[in-house]
Amino acid sequence: MRTLMPLLALPVLIAGCAESPASRSPKAPGEDFTFDHTVRITAPTNGETVDGSFTVALEAGADVASVRVRLDDAPMGAVTLSDLGTGRLALSADAGRHVLAAEAMDAEGVPVSEHTVAFRVAVDDTPWVTITSPSDGDTARNPVRFTVEASPTVDSVELLADGWSLGTTPPDEVLTYAFTGTGFERTIEAQAYDGDTLVASDTITLTVDPGSEPVESAFNDHVVALMDEYPTDGSYAYWWPSGVSWGGNPHDIYYLGQLFSAGDPENRSFCVGLTFEVFMRAFDIVDRNWGGDGHLNGVDFDTLYDLRADWYVRDLYGAGVVDAVELYGIGQGVTDWADVRPGDFVQFWRHSGSGHNVIFVDWERSADDRIIGFRYWSTQGSTDGVGENDEYFGSSGSSVDPNLFFVARVDEPDRWLPWQ
Repeated sequence: MRTLMPLLALPVLIAGCAESPASRSPKAPGEDFTFDHTVRITAPTNGETVDGSFTVALEAGADVASVRVRLDDAPMGAVTLSDLGTGRLALSADAGRHVLAAEAMDAEGVPVSEHTVAFRVAVDDTPWVTITSPSDGDTARNPVRFTVEASPTVDSVELLADGWSLGTTPPDEVLTYAFTGTGFERTIEAQAYDGDTLVASDTITLTVDPGSEPVESAFNDHVVALMDEYPTDGSYAYWWPSGVSWGGNPHDIYYLGQLFSAGDPENRSFCVGLTFEVFMRAFDIVDRNWGGDGHLNGVDFDTLYDLRADWYVRDLYGAGVVDAVELYGIGQGVTDWADVRPGDFVQFWRHSGSGHNVIFVDWERSADDRIIGFRYWSTQGSTDGVGENDEYFGSSGSSVDPNLFFVARVDEPDRWLPWQ
């Protein structure tokens, strides 16, 4: 039997910042890529294991009046949020895998967004295993990376697709598999072993889409060269303010002879603003080298704000930079990690729901040469502004979800595609 009881609101402020007044695009996201219309389940996090009685924490944007909660598709009631857009619920559930959904509604009761997480309730010392990525019902691009969480007694997990073994992995490591057949739903099962004994299993459905076959691009070379021009001594600080009409770029950005986005007098920036500035500076160089007329594949001045809105990510877990370059025909996503190069633009999300926008530098590898994380260039508080940082892939919490690691490469003009 499941119960639901509203508790007091959490005192957490959601940051947000507006785009340029000239923009007709949605506002830029807040610091953790929260939007005025989005809701986020902050606890439990995706893949987390909790006790039978647990607390659900929510935070939502300014346009969200209430949140409707479902547990395994069963309605749990509506939650009225505090002025700070936060709330808590007390829930209980039986042992096993569960899916928690939070549906955001505006003042008229119209649904505007939804966030779901998968979690597991563990009882006593019963062994368990949970596939934490991809999520149940997802569509993932080939090759697919699988992560699992398991109880302490589990030492290996075998993953199967429609009964066919994809390989065996220890919990908390990434297993990558390239499917030969794509475009249809598969049943993915995780079988957990304690030694040679099968002790638990978990099942999801997954559809695999074809991956990409990117080509090398000299655009990356210009991006890498420009990165070296930004000081990393703290003089280009990180700043993502609330309620300020600013695009997050440290310097003025001009397009077609007009000021597109004013820079910051103190050279401060936030992540998507900085990478977009580098992208636009690299475009100016490429455009001159190719004898262009200043147009980015026919994008007019006002439409560039729409491209930037895609770059800045329009919703939670969005592909951001990949959406921007593919929609306007100037590049493509890179799905195979073997193809990722320095100078590629990356939008990634952690299992906790927070995200970051960066430029790829290199992979972090284990002693046996497995990819376990990546090094990137961006602006963030941990490096006191512009600088390089490392993050690591994992199965839960603040680790990066490998299936929400979106890589974009900008092509040279001779490979641009019509988009209008």
